[in-house]
Amino acid sequence: MAEMNENSGEYRNQAQATDLSLLVDLEARWENLRTIRQQDRGERSTTQDLVSKQKAYEAFRVKLMAYNKRYKPAHIPELLLNTPTRLGAWCRTMRDLYLQVEHDPQVHCPAYVVEKAYRWANRVGIRMNSDNDRIRNLPRPESIRDAIRDLEALGKWCDEVAMVSLDGVK
Repeated sequence: MAEMNENSGEYRNQAQATDLSLLVDLEARWENLRTIRQQDRGERSTTQDLVSKQKAYEAFRVKLMAYNKRYKPAHIPELLLNTPTRLGAWCRTMRDLYLQVEHDPQVHCPAYVVEKAYRWANRVGIRMNSDNDRIRNLPRPESIRDAIRDLEALGKWCDEVAMVSLDGVK
């Protein structure tokens, strides 16, 4: 993840925050495409599906290389968001990033980032036997402000799930 200023929670410069916001949305787009299982929906995977995944990966890979060449520390994709604590921390980091770039005209609504967050939340909820009704089938965010709100809500949901699991351990 990009280097943050400890006191403000902001990235060292606006250009880095903008580039990172675009990068993590490309990353999430590719990851979301990668995990779609047409068989789960009763469909066969097509050549067009494969081409879409390849194009999404290539766009992400090119942006990742450019970002890591320009900024230090390098962005390392978050691979494990499989616990409420990890997912909650990632959601808050993404929320903070998009709060910083919210008014930047280069940045678009991070719908793929939010979709990734919900996908992981559903997995965590199933694994933790949690009530997932609050996080299922929610509409895609239409603005960066909507995405920030969703990421904030998911972070709070993760905190609640983590507390319940800790209470169950006692």
